[in-house]
This record gives sequence, C-alpha cells and structure tokens, in this order.
Amino acid sequence: MRLLVTGATGFIGRTIVLRALADRGIGEVVAPVRSPEKLRAQLAREGVTHTAKLRVIKAGAPRWDLRETGAVDRVVHCAGVLFGRSRDEYFRINVDGTLDLLRQLPGSPRVVVLSSQSAGGPTPTGHQAKKLDHPDRPVSWYGESKLHMEAAVREAGHHDVFFLRAPMVLGPGDRATLPLFQMVRGKVWTKPGVKPKHFSWISSDDLVDAIETWFHRGAGELGTAHVTSPGTISDADLMLTAGKVSGRKGRLVAVPQFLLKPVAFASKFIPAIGEKVPSLTPDRAREIWADRWVIDGAPFEEASGWRGRATLEDTLARTLAWLRRERLV
Repeated sequence: MRLLVTGATGFIGRTIVLRALADRGIGEVVAPVRSPEKLRAQLAREGVTHTAKLRVIKAGAPRWDLRETGAVDRVVHCAGVLFGRSRDEYFRINVDGTLDLLRQLPGSPRVVVLSSQSAGGPTPTGHQAKKLDHPDRPVSWYGESKLHMEAAVREAGHHDVFFLRAPMVLGPGDRATLPLFQMVRGKVWTKPGVKPKHFSWISSDDLVDAIETWFHRGAGELGTAHVTSPGTISDADLMLTAGKVSGRKGRLVAVPQFLLKPVAFASKFIPAIGEKVPSLTPDRAREIWADRWVIDGAPFEEASGWRGRATLEDTLARTLAWLRRERLV
C-alpha cells in the first residue's frame, strides 16, 4: 500500500508520516514537500535517519508537480496556510492548491482532506455544540478558505474525498503551544476576555487514529465530520494544565478583549508581533473574540466506532517534553 502525505514538514503531517513509517501495512510513504532537506532534518531529530519506505519529492501548493509520484492508494492532505497575511494567500494555497493536488493524483485513491472547525465558525448562540447541520459562518479568512475549499472539491468531483473538521490540535511537535508554555513561566498568566471561553480540542494521536479509522472502516454516509478528543475545555483549563505539567504556579488574570484588539491591529504593521503570537494576526484574532468553539463529534463516533482517548494533561505533558527536547523552552 502506498500513502501520500502533504504538509509533512508541518505538525500534523509529520505526525502522520512518523506513524505511517512504523506501520507494516504501508509499503511506501510519499511526501511532497517544498524543502526535502527540512523534512529529513526533522525526521532525524525524531530518530528516523534511513528508511527505504520514505520517498521525498520536491513539490508544493498551489502548483504541485506529481508527475513522478505514481499511483497511490491513500492520500492525507494536510498542507495549507494557517496564519497568512492576506485573504488571497489563504485562498491561493488552501483552495487552489487543494484543487490542483486532487487534479494531479493518479489512479483512484481514497483521500482525507484536513479541514477545520473554522470553516463552520463558532458555536451558535444558545447551543452547547456546533453541529454539521448548523449554518456555516466562518469569522476569518482562514475559515472562509477552508469552507470554500470543501465546496470547490465537491463541485469538482475528484476522487473519494472525506473532510475532517478538526478543532484545536495539541501534541508533541506543536510549536504553536510555545507561547502558552512561555507564559506560564511567569507569575501572572493572562487570558483574553473576562468571560470564560470554551473549546473542543483533539490530540494529534487521536486525530491520526481517526484518519486511520476512516481508511479502515469508513464513516457511513458522512462526507464531512467533526472529530474531538474527550471533553470540553476552557481557556483557564488550558493555562492551568500547562502550568501544572510545567511545575509552575501563577495568578490567572483575565484581560478585557478590547485591550488586545490594538495589538492584533499592530501585528499587521509589526511582523515581529505576528511571528511571536501567530493567533494575533488581524485575521486569526477574529476567532479569539468568540466565547465558544465547541463542536459535536458524535456523528463520526457513531458511524465509525472511533473514540478519542487522550487527556489534556497527558497531551500537554508530552508536548512540553518535546519542546524541551528541541530546546525551545
């Protein structure tokens, strides 16, 4: 069996590649990336230096070159822009790049495309969780691009495609949690908004398990699904748990959101702000203002038999261990 994984130098893509290389049922892993050298260096840090199963080719969105790839059986499309600087950048990579990839895939592979809960937008007022039959109302360019991508792929009718709308993903290899662990090193821990914010989340291991489950069992008539690890967490839970696994104690202080909006605006003109805290770019900051990002993962669980198993504490502890190993904290 041959598996093609895009975005292999990113957090989730690299996690999938590492899992696939250890899977005896997969004969070859094909990884099209912009920088083969970067991927090889990353894998070397994970203890993977030589493998006959891995084929790395130089290619990337929005114009892929898969002429020498050959037919594959499965595809997991992770590549995309998470923190862009313009609406055009999101649409060029996330929409046009996905369509170009699917057009070029030889044969008839089964395909999982990682979408995002951002495509649907926050949980509607008055509801505990956002369901797939609720109206899609993305609040960011990123979310708009993911929603438009889903629609464009369906219209094109390429291959057997399944969309997974994942919430916040946490786990080893995730550099996006670095600001969280840096913050809890101090005595005062700030969180945006006076009101508690509630989220769904998923560990990277649970996400990979969900993908593997779809390949093995399918998900009934579902063409799109939400997937989550167990439980709903709050912004306070996230920070307090990060402090606990770090062995730190501090005072949690809520910062009114109107004080953060000028910082988000300033990041448009001061790149260093956006580089340090990518979620505060003017576009992605729109997602911070909502108080509830909780999704309903029951339909996928009922259709596939999959259940998330990770706990927040264990996931953050393993993430911190990885950050320390990489000497980032």
